[in-house]
Amino acid sequence: MLLFPIVNQTKSLRRVLPALVVMFTLILSQGTLQPPPAAAQPFSSSSLLPGSSRGVGGQTFPLAVGQRDVLVSLPENYDPALARPVLLAFGGWGVAPEEMAASTGLRPGSDAIIAYARGVDNAWAGAPYARTSLEQDTAYARAIVDAIAEHHPVDRARVYAIGHSNGGAFATALACRAPDLVAGVVSVAGMFYNQVDEGCPGGGVPVMLIHATNDDVALIDGGVRHGAPFLSTREVFQRWGARNGCQPVTTGQMLPAIGATHQAWSGCRADTELVVSESAGHQWPAHAPALARDFLSRQFG
Repeated sequence: MLLFPIVNQTKSLRRVLPALVVMFTLILSQGTLQPPPAAAQPFSSSSLLPGSSRGVGGQTFPLAVGQRDVLVSLPENYDPALARPVLLAFGGWGVAPEEMAASTGLRPGSDAIIAYARGVDNAWAGAPYARTSLEQDTAYARAIVDAIAEHHPVDRARVYAIGHSNGGAFATALACRAPDLVAGVVSVAGMFYNQVDEGCPGGGVPVMLIHATNDDVALIDGGVRHGAPFLSTREVFQRWGARNGCQPVTTGQMLPAIGATHQAWSGCRADTELVVSESAGHQWPAHAPALARDFLSRQFG
């Protein structure tokens, strides 16, 4: 079972979900508000950091990207002659890329190059505690793909993004601000501060939102946190339905294996879907990798 296979195969949710056996938990760190946005940094070159390797299958290593770095994980069956999809992974506030790589279960069975991105102070733009702007973090995401492409063949038509909480909302911000970069995004327990979803010029990017009704951090019905309002997940789902040219009709099905419901807008230019579970809380749920695998693989099925 491959994540983002080189030869894409459509897998139904009912076939994929029962194979999940491991729960990976990721909890947001709490902290204080941060200083104003950091100054922009150029992303003009990349280099392998000490101890890195250019092409060993299964290896995870840091790669410099301007003033930051990114943790790159090559698939086990890596072949330097084949262009690979890239999955950009954004952790929640306070979560370092090393922690996200260890706890989310994205890598097993993947044919993609996974890039665990590093936010400034482990935060992503759009949140009140972030020190970067949406423009700066979007430029960093673009630079990650360019940096990987300097060392490994990349299929630029299959660059995806996934994130949790603050990082999940930023993944959708990339769909807004860099639709030429990402071919699909998945947000898990997204914390959609209003700024993240404002000024979105258009749609055309497949979006899946995964959330839980008992999330006590990123409340599914929206609210205020750190002094800033954030949108309800269903409001974000509706906005993406409009951006992606969907008909105002949804189809739904129960996913009893994970205690969730699945909704999809109809007649869209780009798939727009929402999965709501009852008990995942604000954790990274065990079903997230399989849902992402199925959704993103279908975009090129």
